[in-house]
Amino acid sequence: MGKAEYTEVAPEEIGLSARALANIDRLQEQYLADDIHQGAVVLVARHGKVGYFKAFGKADENVPMQTDSIFRLASMSKVVAAVAVLQLWEQGRLALHAPISDHLPEFADMKVAVVRDWQEVHLETAARPITAHHLLTMTAGMTNTWWHGLFEPPIYHVVPKLYAEAGLMDDLNAPPITLEQNVKLLASLPLIAHPGEAFDYSNNSVDTLCRLVEVISGQDFDSYLRENVFEPLGMQETWFFPPAEERHRIAAVYWAGRDEKQVGTSPLGLGNLGPDYTFSEHQTYFSGAGGLHGTTADYFRFAQMLLNNGELDGVRVLSRAAVRLMTTNQIGDLRNWQLTQNKWGYQVDIQEGENAPAGSLHYLGGPGAYSWQGFFSTKFVNNPALDTVILTMSTPGFDGALPQNLRIVAAATAAVVD
Repeated sequence: MGKAEYTEVAPEEIGLSARALANIDRLQEQYLADDIHQGAVVLVARHGKVGYFKAFGKADENVPMQTDSIFRLASMSKVVAAVAVLQLWEQGRLALHAPISDHLPEFADMKVAVVRDWQEVHLETAARPITAHHLLTMTAGMTNTWWHGLFEPPIYHVVPKLYAEAGLMDDLNAPPITLEQNVKLLASLPLIAHPGEAFDYSNNSVDTLCRLVEVISGQDFDSYLRENVFEPLGMQETWFFPPAEERHRIAAVYWAGRDEKQVGTSPLGLGNLGPDYTFSEHQTYFSGAGGLHGTTADYFRFAQMLLNNGELDGVRVLSRAAVRLMTTNQIGDLRNWQLTQNKWGYQVDIQEGENAPAGSLHYLGGPGAYSWQGFFSTKFVNNPALDTVILTMSTPGFDGALPQNLRIVAAATAAVVD
């Protein structure tokens, strides 16, 4: 199977300091010694060329981590899903501000659950139809089973429970269902807020987008991505379900803070989040919200395409206009309050100003930098001002190495010297 192509050069050729990049080595050695994680891969690129690409620790018991190890990308899949949707928009096949019920009629008459005095739950007719823009910005009014009871507003004790009782699948599992089945079930359940009025980070919003792609394109979501994103970009090692012959390269998931593998699922709210969906015998649910697997080099090609305003190696995957929509604030005065406090574009987190101190969950390297991360402690950051791509790939669940990954991002950003 072909590997992703990239050009690796000495750091100084692209304005990076090798001495400063050595801070990444020291940080990773400390994280391994402290059992923060058991293995990681870091890639730093500038001007489209790789100046730092190293593996640390182990991928599994008695298996060293390699730069071509395969990671569960989890929510980094969402950025790929946004690209698919925007391809249809730029072709005129999807209007971002038109009702999605034009293509998915089951969403034509949505209800919103409202908790009133004495904790009584009432249903109201949605004030406006759900659009693709709402789904892309996480403002459609959808939530997750796994937010149940984690936040103070009483609605978080209501709608996530209704989801779970109905059997909705929005966590890291791969049951024998399809996007069509799951999204139709979702459409029968109430929203947590009126579309456009609240931000809620929701896997269900993204999987609805994936179903929209299926209906408009006439292809299952896996086939659509392979034909329109992965093959054009030379991403030959990105899959929903890695082939059996490549499974030996998949990095195991270890609990943050200890040298112990995570097996099975762990509850969060009313969801079950674990790594075993990777090996499911059922390979019919193509979750653009969290189901992709791939190598660091493959995702680098995808991220570099975005940094190049939609083009890579002479192949245009997305228009400049679409990339601009993705990477600028699309939620106004709202914020990604559940995770980073930053602004949100179309499935990317955006640092807008200078008010994010280095090392905080806000800091991505400076104004205009954009990013997203995955549940299993993987993260990418594009910084247009510095023309850099940074990937920090590790394996603890529950974002267990996210603070450390952010310190790696800061160290990599500080290595730019011109």
